Amino acid sequence: MKKLNVAIIGYGRSGCDIHGAFLRSPSNDICNVVAVVEDDPAREAAAGEHFACDTCNSYTELFERSDLDFVVNASYSDLHYPITKDLLAHGLNVLCEKPLCKTPEMVQDLIDTAQANNAVFTIFHQYRFNDYYIKMYELLNKKVIGDVRLVRACQNSFSRRYDWQTLLYRDAGSMRNNAAHSIEQIMDLAGSDEMPKIISKLDIWNSVGDAEDYLFCTLEYPNGVRYEMEVNPSDAFAGDAAVFIIYGSHGTMRVYSDRIIYRYFLDEEVPVPVLEHKSLHHPDGSPAYCNNHLVWHEERVDFEADVWNSYAKCTNRFYHSWYDTLVNGAELYMKPEHIKAQIAIFREIERQNPLEARFTKPADVL
Repeated sequence: MKKLNVAIIGYGRSGCDIHGAFLRSPSNDICNVVAVVEDDPAREAAAGEHFACDTCNSYTELFERSDLDFVVNASYSDLHYPITKDLLAHGLNVLCEKPLCKTPEMVQDLIDTAQANNAVFTIFHQYRFNDYYIKMYELLNKKVIGDVRLVRACQNSFSRRYDWQTLLYRDAGSMRNNAAHSIEQIMDLAGSDEMPKIISKLDIWNSVGDAEDYLFCTLEYPNGVRYEMEVNPSDAFAGDAAVFIIYGSHGTMRVYSDRIIYRYFLDEEVPVPVLEHKSLHHPDGSPAYCNNHLVWHEERVDFEADVWNSYAKCTNRFYHSWYDTLVNGAELYMKPEHIKAQIAIFREIERQNPLEARFTKPADVL
């Protein structure tokens, strides 16, 4: 199998612990890391040791190379757009971390730059490759709980963050960092890149920065399903929470990272209710209440118990899909046009909930 030469920009939590973890793993049969860009000396040394590759302090040094098949942009979020644009302008293919950029207009600019320079780029939204999501999507299409009425997505924790992901000037916050994956999944479930009707709330509960750590929003699409998304940093019971709870006409589904449990009834086992215009009573004349005589069935599907192994699996699947696009011309899995629609949703939520920027980038911070 042909291997692609890749450079990584940024060897922090994402570059090292997500992309780097896959690229160092036995599952990587498709890429050779030939360069890492990192200005932190310890991380630069670690990258050189992990991959026995070239290291440098500026991504512009990559422009001198002729051996790159694509570049992973795992820089700070506010640098995703300018660095990706520069890479595309130099004809390099790019896999960019989320969030891609601040506005839909910026996404369009990247699309135009890529087309003008015969380059391809995608955005690292890998969560649709999770086992739980693949199976959930399949079961919902089979209507195992009937017609879907309400979808609730949850990414709760008890968190008091104090890193750069709490700063507006870094394009940070819970929406673009945490909720981005679930909102992308919701768009897929809705089968629409249209702008939904949105009601939302952003707030700062526990973090020390000026970007939101709390998000709640409802998204309503023309399909009639209501979608709700919450990122709550004050949930001390979050370890017991489902990532999705889905309510249908014939039952309910709870989706966790390691299992799906759903309870449902079958039409053929349940009498069809007949409307009664008067109060109900038992044969002896005493008052009665509605009783559908439901016969409940419950099923369970189990997945990888180790959550980190599960995440590694979906990263593996994303990279192989990206490889198939670059090498075999397969259709791009995560299209920039789709992410443009997602960022339009972000902008509407931010319009509804303007936050005051209280911090500026220090002079000694890149």
